[in-house]
Amino acid sequence: MLNEERIRLMTRMAAYEEHEGKKDIAISGYFRGDYISFQLLKSAIYATVGFALAVAMYVLYNIETFLEDFYKMDVVDFLKGILSKYCLVLAVYLVISYFVYNYRYNKAKRHVKQYNQLLKALMQMLNIGRKGR
Repeated sequence: MLNEERIRLMTRMAAYEEHEGKKDIAISGYFRGDYISFQLLKSAIYATVGFALAVAMYVLYNIETFLEDFYKMDVVDFLKGILSKYCLVLAVYLVISYFVYNYRYNKAKRHVKQYNQLLKALMQMLNIGRKGR
């Protein structure tokens, strides 16, 4: 005889495992600090590449003006300006990334905790079913 409650529970668990569960279980395998540090490192690399591309596109778009003014400008001040803008962009991007990945980690931990509770409930159902035989 089929236990409909057990079937519903197993279906719910299988749907979670198929969709969100893969990511959540992978995330919950890390310690919080390790996960956030790794994600911040990736974010810093992406921000650096993005900023470099933005600067390159700006310079290429204004190449004529840039080349005319290049010999008149103080290159050290120009580089300091770019570096200060880069630091500002990187700092803002990393702060936002920290909050996003902290939220994702906490959410994944909550979901995995709920999943583990469902596993315990399923195990209790299975043990009750076996004792009755």
